Amino acid sequence: MQYSRRKFLKTLAVTASGAFASSLVVGCGGGSSSRVEVETPTPILIDETGQFFPQSVASGDPRPDSVIVWTRAVKNDANVPLILQVSTSDTFSTVVVEFEALAEVAADGCVKVRVMGLNEDTTYYYRFLINNGDSIESSRIGRTKTAPTDSNARAIKFAYASCQDYIGRYYNNYLSILEQDDLDFVVHLGDYIYETTGDSSFQSGGEDRSIVFDDAEGALTIGVGDNQFQAAASLDNYRQLYKTYRSDALLRQVHERFPMIVIWDDHEFSDDSWQDNGTYLDGTADEQNLARKRHSEQAFFEYIPIDHEALHMEPEADSDALAVSEQHLFPNTRIYRDFRFGQHLHLVMSDYRTYRPDHLIPEDAFPGTVAMDQTTLTQFLTAAGRAQPEIDAIIGSLSPYVDIDLPPFAPYKAAFTEIFTGLYASDLAAKLPLSQADALTQAQQRAVDAIQGKLATTYLNIVLGTAKAQLPAEHPIQALPALPESGVEQGIAYYSLGKTNLFADIGARYVVIKETYDLFAAYREFVENQQGATAQNAFATEQTNWIAQTFATSDATWKMLGSSVSFSSLLFDLSANRPFSGSVPLESALDSDVLPAALRQRFYINVDHWDGAPQFKSGFINDVLARNGVITLGGDIHSTYVTEHAADATTGNKSFNFTVASVSSGTFGSFLTQGLNDIFAQLGDVPDAVNQLPSFFNIMVRTATQRNDVPDTLKFADMWQHGVGIVSVSEEQVEVEFHNVNSEVNGESTVAVSYYDNPHAYLNMVQVHKFKIANNQLEQLS
Repeated sequence: MQYSRRKFLKTLAVTASGAFASSLVVGCGGGSSSRVEVETPTPILIDETGQFFPQSVASGDPRPDSVIVWTRAVKNDANVPLILQVSTSDTFSTVVVEFEALAEVAADGCVKVRVMGLNEDTTYYYRFLINNGDSIESSRIGRTKTAPTDSNARAIKFAYASCQDYIGRYYNNYLSILEQDDLDFVVHLGDYIYETTGDSSFQSGGEDRSIVFDDAEGALTIGVGDNQFQAAASLDNYRQLYKTYRSDALLRQVHERFPMIVIWDDHEFSDDSWQDNGTYLDGTADEQNLARKRHSEQAFFEYIPIDHEALHMEPEADSDALAVSEQHLFPNTRIYRDFRFGQHLHLVMSDYRTYRPDHLIPEDAFPGTVAMDQTTLTQFLTAAGRAQPEIDAIIGSLSPYVDIDLPPFAPYKAAFTEIFTGLYASDLAAKLPLSQADALTQAQQRAVDAIQGKLATTYLNIVLGTAKAQLPAEHPIQALPALPESGVEQGIAYYSLGKTNLFADIGARYVVIKETYDLFAAYREFVENQQGATAQNAFATEQTNWIAQTFATSDATWKMLGSSVSFSSLLFDLSANRPFSGSVPLESALDSDVLPAALRQRFYINVDHWDGAPQFKSGFINDVLARNGVITLGGDIHSTYVTEHAADATTGNKSFNFTVASVSSGTFGSFLTQGLNDIFAQLGDVPDAVNQLPSFFNIMVRTATQRNDVPDTLKFADMWQHGVGIVSVSEEQVEVEFHNVNSEVNGESTVAVSYYDNPHAYLNMVQVHKFKIANNQLEQLS
């Protein structure tokens, strides 16, 4: 076989032959499926300590006639000759594959083998062997299973999981999967690793679950002062993360016992990433990094049992042509693929991060900048068929603005340039390791760029008032009256979308105002479409068309889409028109005078997810998912949701979303509470009823989807639990069980403490939320 000079991993292919009694193997050469005869039996010792196989074994991407098997072998810092054996017996009394391979230092010791010619719907056992002189060292024995063919009518059962931060946390929730020994496979929806080792915004841990990069110089150092942390950037960094995560005993057991189908989300590369761009710095600096993106993908392909090469093969290509080159890496990456499991399940796995466009609201967008002026809004709304009274009402609710470059506003232009130079300098210094002079130079240019054109007067007046309160009475700025907020044109400024800070994820990727965001997103998509591009389609055209065609032509009883992020709409409705929640204490809190008027609106909680692409999401759900009755499985959001989407008018079919909680990563409820507390800290004394809002988060997101203009109905929500999902598929129905555990029990975190040696104590805390879909109807069973 030919491999490119800059190879990173050899995925070998071997075809199973008829079963035979194996002779013990004592040597390895080039790739071969022949046996090596020996005269004297040599003892085979299982490497229980991980001396030679520190990450044990794994399998993945099961097909009716093939499966990927994986290991990592180390010995004396050299290439390690291996023998792979595959058998239908865990005693290996008969062997269907005996194959020689080489674990190369250049690939970090990783070996992936595509075992072909297997029988459908069959359990196989596999092991890797090393000749250690007087003995044969064996990996732990792995168990895998091929998929049933399309004609096989048996039921299917699988698990799915997402988000397994290692820092300070344990994978206790995998005990629920290991309890289900009859699973056909496990799906992992991403955030298999976290690229940071101590981001204080969500990571904290002790000595037992911590990581310090060996290649510290190759890592990114984010933040300044006491808030610094490191993020993976070099290939060695990413490899170290996989090695460390796979040292976890429960994760190793899951891989040893079940084939796994894996996609990535953002943390396999960079938090809230898009294409090859990170977002740690919120627009204070350019974070595009092609080399880093490729390093992350290389390590993923080395350590995850995904058949990445097959996805790049031409249909007529020789199956032995298994060269691996940089052509498999970004921007040529493809991990989206599909699997058929018998008559009843067609599973499509998607890729949300590789192709997605940037978030619609830049993290460094100047809040006062007008993104859609009154003329543009009027033209766009008229073209969309809105009546003039409706247009007038919409515009009347938006931000008043003036053109700061007009002569009457010259004093304001000078004043705000001075004010924002100081504000930008402070914010830049808080995020970047800059000298005072460099921060000031950058701030001056930022201020000049921001204070021009049409700017929102409401926002500027708030800033002006704050500046006056801090400046001496004789300062010239004190003489400036407020800018006009009536009698001027109105439009959508970034402030109208919820952005109030110069550099921030709040108001950009999280917590944006729904009504204005929907309008702005529609306009942005229209403009991009006119240029043959998209502002919303994270799948991109090729993947979208492939998904649509795959589902439209599938004859499986049930069709499912694995998505790293959720299709459930996550809204907080704090407006006066909100539906009644049924909770008097919650309604009292939302009616409290202490709640600022700016919060009395509807908010998308997370527009890093599909909610950030409202028009594309709506069309995709209706035209592809609901029309074909597709069930979606989601992750990433560290909480559990069940959503029923509106029925398709053509077929009457519905789509349903089941979003799984995190294995170990901090709950979304805790993340939102932290943000809410930051807001409350600015409000002074807050009534107890308002302080208790986090306890109502589950009710709030469910209630928010009851408005008539929200086509999704959130049937179940829990933001405070960790867990995994178990799915059972038969001809008549699909059952989804969430095996969840509260993030705290008796005041103690359930993920910060290991229950590995006391699994029954942990399993006794598990709560099972059970749902059934049959005849196009969703029912909660428990």
